[in-house]
Amino acid sequence: MYFNELDNESRQRLIDVQQRGVAFRVVQADLKRRFAGSMTWRARSGRDYLYRRTGRIDKALGPRSPETEAIHAAFTQGKASAEQRETGLRQTLEGMARVNRAMGLGRVPRVVGRILRRLDEAGVLGEQVRVVGTNALFAYKAHAGIRFDRGLLATADVDLALDARRNLGLAAEAMPRGLLGLLRKVDPSFAPQAEGAFPAVNASGFMVDLITAEPRDRMTVAPRRQRRLGGGPDIGNIEDVEAVEVPRLEMIVDAPRFTATAVSEDRLPVWIAAADPRWWAAHKLWLASEPSRDPLKRQRDRDQGKAVATMLSQVWGEVDVSDEALASIPAEARRDLRTEIARGTTDGDHRAEW
Repeated sequence: MYFNELDNESRQRLIDVQQRGVAFRVVQADLKRRFAGSMTWRARSGRDYLYRRTGRIDKALGPRSPETEAIHAAFTQGKASAEQRETGLRQTLEGMARVNRAMGLGRVPRVVGRILRRLDEAGVLGEQVRVVGTNALFAYKAHAGIRFDRGLLATADVDLALDARRNLGLAAEAMPRGLLGLLRKVDPSFAPQAEGAFPAVNASGFMVDLITAEPRDRMTVAPRRQRRLGGGPDIGNIEDVEAVEVPRLEMIVDAPRFTATAVSEDRLPVWIAAADPRWWAAHKLWLASEPSRDPLKRQRDRDQGKAVATMLSQVWGEVDVSDEALASIPAEARRDLRTEIARGTTDGDHRAEW
C-alpha cells in the first residue's frame, strides 16, 4: 500500500489551510515589495518633498502636489491595510494549527518547513532552486489529498536543485551571506560537513544538499558563481556550500514547475516548489535501474517512483503521458513511467479509503 486518501473532513480542512496560506503568502509579498520601507515629507528649500526610504536608500518622488499626496495616501493606507490583513491571517492560521495537529495534517518536517519559508521569502524558491528528492512528495500529497506511507517519506535531509541558468544575481542580492547564511537563520548550528564539502549539516545531523545538473560538456567545470546560491561580490571569501553535479538531474531541472501548499509539523502552511510529478517519478524509476546506485537506495527509489505513478493513475485526474508532452524525458524513462502508470490504473491494492 503506497497511500491512503484523506476523508472529506480532512480534505476540506486542508483546502481551508491552503487557501489562507496562499493569501498570507500574497500579503507578505506585498509588504516586502509594494509596501517596503516608508514614505515621508521633508522640507527642502522652502517646499515639502515626498521621499521613499527602502533600506538605506532614499528616493525623492517630487514636491508636494495633488499627485504626490495621492501617492503618499495610497502607500500609507495600502500598507496599513496589508499589515492588518497579515496580522489577521497569521492569527487565523495559528488558531487553525491546533485543529491541524488533532487531524494529523502536519507532515513536512519542521526544519524543512522553516528552510523553505526562508527560501521563499528570499524569492529564490521555484526560481533558482526547487525541492527534489523525498521532500517533493509533500507537495504531491498536498495537491492530491492523500497520505503517503510513512516509510516513503522518512528522510533526514532535504535536496535542493540549483538551476544555474537562472539569474543568480537576484539570489546574490537577496542572500548576501549565501545559502549557509540563510540556513543559519533557521538553525545557527548549520555548517559545511567538511572544508569545501557539500552538504550543510546541523547539530542534529539533518543535512541540506545543494545539487545541480551535470554540464552537457562533461569536461566543463562550472565557475563558483554557478555552483553557489547567493553570496554578494565577496563570494570567494564567504563560507558556503557549493552545488555538487548529479547525473541526469537535468530531467528534474528541465521539468515543468509544480507548486503546492502543504502543512509542516508546526501545523502552519509551507509553499513548496518541485518538479512536475511525471518527471519526478520518471527520474526515480531511472535511478532505480542504475546498477551503480546503492542497492538500498535503488529499492527506495523504485518504491517512491511507483507510488507517485500510482497516485497519478488513481487520484490525480487526467494525466498526459504522450511523447509530445514528455519530450524532455528520455525515451526509456518515458516508457518505464507509462508502464507504472498503466499498472497503477489496474491495481487498486495500493489505495485504501479512510
